[in-house]
Amino acid sequence: MPDRDRSPTINDVAEKAGVSKRTVSRVINRSPHVNEATRTRVEAIIRELQFTPNRQARGLAASRSFLLGLVYDVPTLFINDIQKGILSICADAGYELVVHACHIRSSRLIDDVMRFVDNTHIDGVIILPPVSEIDELAESLDRKSVPYVRFSSDLVDASWKLVVTNYLPAITDMTGHLVKLGHERIAFISGPRDNLSSQKRHEMFVQALARHDLALPNSMIAEGAFTYESGIKAGKKLLSQEPRPTAIFAANDEMAFAVMHVADEMGVKIPRDLSLVGFDGTPFSSFVIPALSTIRRQTDEMSRLGTQKLLSLIDDGPDAARAFETMVSPQFVPRQSTGPVPNGQPLTF
Repeated sequence: MPDRDRSPTINDVAEKAGVSKRTVSRVINRSPHVNEATRTRVEAIIRELQFTPNRQARGLAASRSFLLGLVYDVPTLFINDIQKGILSICADAGYELVVHACHIRSSRLIDDVMRFVDNTHIDGVIILPPVSEIDELAESLDRKSVPYVRFSSDLVDASWKLVVTNYLPAITDMTGHLVKLGHERIAFISGPRDNLSSQKRHEMFVQALARHDLALPNSMIAEGAFTYESGIKAGKKLLSQEPRPTAIFAANDEMAFAVMHVADEMGVKIPRDLSLVGFDGTPFSSFVIPALSTIRRQTDEMSRLGTQKLLSLIDDGPDAARAFETMVSPQFVPRQSTGPVPNGQPLTF
């Protein structure tokens, strides 16, 4: 029992509850891997002893920092949404989030990320595309026994270390929507060609078009970089063509917003003259005028799944993480930026 002259410790709680310090730590951090009877008993003793763990004390007791890392490349609206989702899960679990932006083209990227891991003493890390596509980084984390979860568009690792987005159903729905509206000359603004997520969106868009006996010629493809500025350049390239496309699918919402700007400058009305679809489903997509049709990624579900997987890896290892799903499927959300093919527009290339 604690002395009256000192504050109770995690050891006091564990002793009175008849459990290990690890179990008390799991209860404090709301781990799902504690049976309800034990959780209730430990929580009652925490209240009785008026035990209030701070992060430092919790970290010392469990040999942890109670910090999670988030590593990404270029900040985007999608990454902002993911970060918000992870933060909410961290708060509920008693963790704090440390973010680290790196440069995907840097020859020292792996060293840079590993230095971040060492300096912050994080308990685990979530890695977002395209950084998550670097196998050598995952191997470096494995060698240091640092738990991680990779967000990806393909099965690039063991399932219990992944959250994978399956684009095909939503891209198929989006393509069918445009075809039903009469569109056949549909252009695509991609992300960087060496980016796996961009490659997958391109590949699955081509598959979806083929179901309607449509092709995607090179003249209807403009490479972007998932940035607003690159969307401006790509939009100008596509909308300067004669005949121009009747619809454009942009590989993220930011580039779609840029196309809206270009179209407005050129006097091209959306959706009267041009239908436009984005990807990510960022909150801004519903605020712009006209509201942007988009493929909405389930950022809340992705954040929850990735963070819970990582916490399970930290607490209980791979077997616990395997209990969680791996695949997440986005949804196509039609809005005001898509409409029937313009009258008088030729439908073939």
